[in-house]
Amino acid sequence: MITLSAIGKTFPATRRQAAVTALEDVSLTVDRGQVMGIVGPSGSGKSTLARIINLLERPTTGTVTVDGLELTSLRTSDLNRARRTIGMIFQQFNLLDSRTALANVELPLELAGIGRGERRARATELLERVGLGDKLGSHPAQLSGGQRQRVAIARALAPRPSVLLCDEATSALDPTSTTSVLALLRELTAELGLTTVLITHEMDVVKRVCDAVTLLENGRVVDAGRLGEVVTRPDSPLATRLLPHPDPGTSDPDLIEVTLGGTEHDHVLTDLIRRYAVDVAVVAATVETLGGQRFGRMQLRLDGPGDQVAAAREHLARSQRSNGASATASAVTTSTPALSEVA
Repeated sequence: MITLSAIGKTFPATRRQAAVTALEDVSLTVDRGQVMGIVGPSGSGKSTLARIINLLERPTTGTVTVDGLELTSLRTSDLNRARRTIGMIFQQFNLLDSRTALANVELPLELAGIGRGERRARATELLERVGLGDKLGSHPAQLSGGQRQRVAIARALAPRPSVLLCDEATSALDPTSTTSVLALLRELTAELGLTTVLITHEMDVVKRVCDAVTLLENGRVVDAGRLGEVVTRPDSPLATRLLPHPDPGTSDPDLIEVTLGGTEHDHVLTDLIRRYAVDVAVVAATVETLGGQRFGRMQLRLDGPGDQVAAAREHLARSQRSNGASATASAVTTSTPALSEVA
């Protein structure tokens, strides 16, 4: 649905500042119907990348393709038409204070030349869908932050886009509003068949609503994949941010850590006990729901005859290798890097 190929972006030098390379050789794909989270530290190029997807910022190198159409090759008039298929939501809402909620949602339809009756009906329908059917005549100053972001979402959806870009869409909201807006974005993505890209510095946003994640650092992609694949990959920089190591309260070198997805952790203990006649103790565990699927890290202690324990360890190691994860019989580091280090 969205394909970025070898994207580079360099801002030219000015009198006060040398040239700045914001993005370098960035390639990524967002599948149709997917919610992709793009995370990274401040200055990593996240917002620049969002603006490049709809060519509000033109890349220095590389191509942008959306729904089979290469935007970077289009003339201005064709590009303006193509942009109508891409809605965008901003951190600060960008609503017009002089317009009511209804008139703000009508604005893109008005600019597209849609008749008054049709655009009013469409705007009313969308405001009702985002839970603001009783706020049609309210101005932004009369609305809470969460309500203003819902107006902005309705406005972005007014031209019936197939892609929705969200640049720090919940950063200015309180926790309750964040939860409700994220739930709404997830619902709308499924209901309207959208492909959604979330630019965020909050890992919790990724955990709650994203199917896949891309990590940017210094303008480059350093990690990417579906959430379930990322957390089971031992070399993933994002793995412990999405699914932290549990704290066993001990540095016992005989502990084994395993990462399990789906329904695996429902039967892994009984399977070990039944197959190898060992005693299995769960010393510590962390469980998260990522992309709608449960994942867990468990630290286990196995007791029993030496040969049976060795066989059980090997079974766990094979199982983890087949899932792209690892099972290690070693002391576990219990510190988890702060989210600010990556996002």
